[in-house]
Amino acid sequence: MPIDFATEFAAKLKERGCKFEVRGLLTGDDKILTLGNDTKVLSTVFELFSFPLVKEIADKHKLKLVVPEAQTVYPDFTLMTDENDKAKIAVDVKTTYRRANGTFFYTLGSYTSFLRNDTKNILFPYSTYAHHWIVGFVYSRVPQPEAATIPLVDRNKIPFPYKDVACFVQEKYKVSGLRPGSGNTTNIGSIQSAKLEDFESGTGPFADKGEKYFREYWANYKNGNYRALKEFEEWKVANPKYSRF
Repeated sequence: MPIDFATEFAAKLKERGCKFEVRGLLTGDDKILTLGNDTKVLSTVFELFSFPLVKEIADKHKLKLVVPEAQTVYPDFTLMTDENDKAKIAVDVKTTYRRANGTFFYTLGSYTSFLRNDTKNILFPYSTYAHHWIVGFVYSRVPQPEAATIPLVDRNKIPFPYKDVACFVQEKYKVSGLRPGSGNTTNIGSIQSAKLEDFESGTGPFADKGEKYFREYWANYKNGNYRALKEFEEWKVANPKYSRF
């Protein structure tokens, strides 16, 4: 029976009564290095927070939980019966912050790696995964003083670098957008919204198209050769030998 990962993860969050009160990194001499509000740092915090929850779900269903050794390898967590499992579950933790107008979005990984090449920059072949879940955290930035080292006894004086943390779980293709997510890089962009519900519900343009359609769109994407579903359909007619999956 397939795992309803979104429901189970949400239940784990509720059980934990999550408060997200990490203030910094503890050194060996009982001092705290303040975090700052950089997304690269905070994404590690949220990934570490997510690990035991994913582990509990894996243990419940008697699945192995595998974590890649390299940060550049997708996904953050793989749930599977064994390496020959053709229905592996990918779980990727993504973090972003709300912009001034309240909207937020994510980058969902490169479209030039495993979407095109089944084994590139991915722990196991892409074709052996049945589901690709995104655990998305969003926060509001809190202005911070310069980075500092604070005695442990003064830990309560350290301001939190974030507030209003929220989280959703949804399959990747349902929150994917139609354009790259960061400048001229090859990262898939998510939908953009000020409402967490849009991500929770998976209201993206591929939601009713399916994961295969999502993969074909992004695996064939190059230099803005199309920027909408209608343009993609027209492009497919003009390029009948495009990559199918």
